[in-house]
Amino acid sequence: MRPGREGTIGPVDQIDLAYSATRDELITALEGGGPSAWDTPVPATPDWRVRDVIAHVTGLAASGADGTTPGDLNLLEQFRDPDVVTMRDAYADGQVERRRGRPPGQIVAEWDAAMPMLLDRMRGDVPGVDPLPLAFDAVLTTDLCIHADDVLAAIGRMPDRTRAATGIAFATYAFGVDYRLRALGLPALGFRYDGKERTVGDGPPAATLTASRWELLRVVAGRRSRAQIAALEWTGDPEPYLALLPAYGERGDDLVES
Repeated sequence: MRPGREGTIGPVDQIDLAYSATRDELITALEGGGPSAWDTPVPATPDWRVRDVIAHVTGLAASGADGTTPGDLNLLEQFRDPDVVTMRDAYADGQVERRRGRPPGQIVAEWDAAMPMLLDRMRGDVPGVDPLPLAFDAVLTTDLCIHADDVLAAIGRMPDRTRAATGIAFATYAFGVDYRLRALGLPALGFRYDGKERTVGDGPPAATLTASRWELLRVVAGRRSRAQIAALEWTGDPEPYLALLPAYGERGDDLVES
């Protein structure tokens, strides 16, 4: 099973189109920003500059295209298994390090070259082409969506907060929150956003968090600190959920985005 759109668990339609559209939005913004944009620090991922983020998403795309994605990396367990965290970070950081020092055009050209096979593997129904590992199409699209927003904010561009990939990303991360709540036996949590509601966990929600879908996505993607999350609109006690909402553990600094 994998996260579906807007409160469903099931296949995601046209995920290849969502991935492509997000990539096009990001590359177009970078082309408009000029060469200096590539050296801009990215506050959402303070160890990386824009070129590092693009190297990371390019590496994931290339890995997806050539079938070298790690099949034994269970990201659902990263909240409590340090070995998963170690594997995750080694995989992500390795993609950046292998492209260190390459000019931006070369990195984009590699991403361009990976796209046809990657999209065929995302579609999963192309004769003679093996599909991606289960749910990895959603993982790739989610990762690209989050990093696109990171980069666009860093270079002063407003992201498309209504893009299809945002819905896929929020569903993916919400599925992870659901998993963590159930694994720890905590009461369910409600999300309210943009006239919609979603419940994660088992049973009726003991608390509800209300914000725009995009803001909730930034919360669960680890782009908001504990204090920022607590300051959002809550009904019920937020305390049991504050540490579990961010997928990668709590963020230490406030990230302010317009």
